[in-house]
Amino acid sequence: MRSRQSLTNVSQLRDAEMRLTRRHKAGVTVLSFSNDPIGFAKYLGVEFLTDEQKQIMLSVRDRSVTNVQAAHGVGKTFLSGILVLWWVFSVEGMCVSTAPTGRQVKELLWKEVRTLYDLNQKKLGGRRGKLFVEKSQSAYAYGFSSYDYSSDTFQGIHAERLLVIEDEANGISQEIDDGASACVTGADNRLLRIGNPTTASTPFFKACRASNIRIPVWSHPNVSWAYEKDINGIHRLKPEIATLIRTEDKEEPILPQKDWFDFLPRDRVKGAVSISWIEKQRYRGEQSAYWVSRVEGIFPEDNSASIIPRSWFIAARARYDADPEYWDKKADRHEWRWGLDVGDGGDSHGLAGWRGSVLYIVREQVTLGDRSDTARAAGLATNILKKYPGRVSVDQIGVGAGTLAMLIEEGLEADGVNWGTAAKDPVQFANVKAEDFWKMREAFEQGEVAVAPLGEYEDEVIEDLANIWYEELSTGKIKIEKKDLTRKRLGRSPNLGDAVCYGFNDHEDPKHRISQMIFT
Repeated sequence: MRSRQSLTNVSQLRDAEMRLTRRHKAGVTVLSFSNDPIGFAKYLGVEFLTDEQKQIMLSVRDRSVTNVQAAHGVGKTFLSGILVLWWVFSVEGMCVSTAPTGRQVKELLWKEVRTLYDLNQKKLGGRRGKLFVEKSQSAYAYGFSSYDYSSDTFQGIHAERLLVIEDEANGISQEIDDGASACVTGADNRLLRIGNPTTASTPFFKACRASNIRIPVWSHPNVSWAYEKDINGIHRLKPEIATLIRTEDKEEPILPQKDWFDFLPRDRVKGAVSISWIEKQRYRGEQSAYWVSRVEGIFPEDNSASIIPRSWFIAARARYDADPEYWDKKADRHEWRWGLDVGDGGDSHGLAGWRGSVLYIVREQVTLGDRSDTARAAGLATNILKKYPGRVSVDQIGVGAGTLAMLIEEGLEADGVNWGTAAKDPVQFANVKAEDFWKMREAFEQGEVAVAPLGEYEDEVIEDLANIWYEELSTGKIKIEKKDLTRKRLGRSPNLGDAVCYGFNDHEDPKHRISQMIFT
């Protein structure tokens, strides 16, 4: 391979593309693209590449290390799949890919590799399995989960032309990253780290601080035509576009594309980022970690005042994904503990379920602001406790008192909680709320808990806990800020975060046992 200076701006990229892809003549073969990954993609039938995708391809061709911090839905995994096949069939080199979990290896990057290969098998030749492709004894690629191996896995992996890809790179450990880096010592060796920039203080974060290609959503052809920066530097829909496609529904803020006027562009790349998705995320908050990382492609920063910093929660999620069997077996020894935060007026009800040290379930129910809201909260808890029996802790201040009474009448093991009362350790904590949150904080900090996949509510829980702030008073006591301040920062009440904390702590009180016996 020839070494060339990396091309960074759009005009250079386009000039390079014109110069390097004038090969579409009769008799062209896959080997014609050994120095032309962009031309190779077209050879595979890829009709469209963004400028950033082309920039990444040329960087992998020319530079020993390429770090890509990418937003959601901008084609990073698809691009990596093209590069795997290019390296094996055109460069005729060895490629090794890894990702944090087996699921990510099989269902993300290697799903793209298998799909692209199957569509082009006659052009490429060779053979493939679920996690490998092979052209010859020296030209092949394979993938493995970094969790299943140590840095020793990379020992002995050397080749004249070697490409190592760290997919979902933000979840790769320091040990694995060190092992991968140690392999790419030759002049024609390459390392590609690519992933969503979700957590700082990771090897991927450190690598990106040295050099990176950042891909926000705004330049993607599906959305670029509709947005412009306002005076504050924030991308918003152009007023004339917003008038045509925006609704007043927070759940579905953009009209379906089938209902747009015919002259408006539709998604050019199916399944990629869309205007509808972006505008749904805007309701999370333009300063939220989710927005910053998955829309802007920037690493979010932890706030030192957060009761549960984002990186701690994400680490707890990663612990579960790394070994779900271990955590499930550990949880099986415990009964379910539930936390219910009863919404008042415009605030939703929040329900969270722990089993031992694992957070498994989070649910939310919209309130209507009428007298039946307390009954709906009770119904939410009753229905899920019938399936997963256990104790439930309920905030008993205000509307929560009515819900608590209903649960006790149903014969459920329900405990009332008043976070405003004195803590068991009044020297260290201002009240029970501070004590409860601090216990949970310490468990997250020490790596004693794990979080199973929470589905659609996962990011809301992350933001709730990250935006519940604490302070140390002049007396030395820990105090949680007033909920009004959290609500102002989030734009909503952190009901799911509160429910998670209720469920984590054991609030069983003999008095409530007596109350339960009286009701039943």
